[in-house]
Amino acid sequence: MTNEPRGPRKSWAGAMLPRPVGEGRRIKHSGGGGCSESSSVRLQWCSRDTDAAGKPKRVRKPWGIKLIFPDFLFFAAGLPYLGRRMLAFRQEKNSPWARDIYGRDVLVLRERFPCFDSADRLHEKRYFRWYFLCRHGRFTCVYHTDKTPFVTVTEDVLDVEDWCWRQIRELAHFE
Repeated sequence: MTNEPRGPRKSWAGAMLPRPVGEGRRIKHSGGGGCSESSSVRLQWCSRDTDAAGKPKRVRKPWGIKLIFPDFLFFAAGLPYLGRRMLAFRQEKNSPWARDIYGRDVLVLRERFPCFDSADRLHEKRYFRWYFLCRHGRFTCVYHTDKTPFVTVTEDVLDVEDWCWRQIRELAHFE
């Protein structure tokens, strides 16, 4: 039995699907004058092909390898990037989707720095940013905090922030 991929991002639809399997480690980010800490979801990848009982024929646990690079030269999902602009090379209008310089679909998520009063809301322009690529049954996440000179690249994401996971499920249509 096979579950056919659906949704607008056919390039994200492969033979394997990401599935939450429980709570992951807390994820902390800091830099650029900001700090973010959140709970996460632990992922595994399950084959679309299922047996007669409806269970996936294959299950794979991601590795979750994190590397820190300068923001002007880094590698993600097997290819080099000369800055984050190459990740969101062609941003779709009014959409979190973009295409990178290589033509791959990228889900671009961002969250504004915390605002504690009306002055913060007027003047705060910094964001925490996540760029997700999905290739061959693996997520690659490039994370950046505005006003910092580096990016964190997680290849084969194991734990993903709760907020990001909700957005991925809603926007990528992995069902």
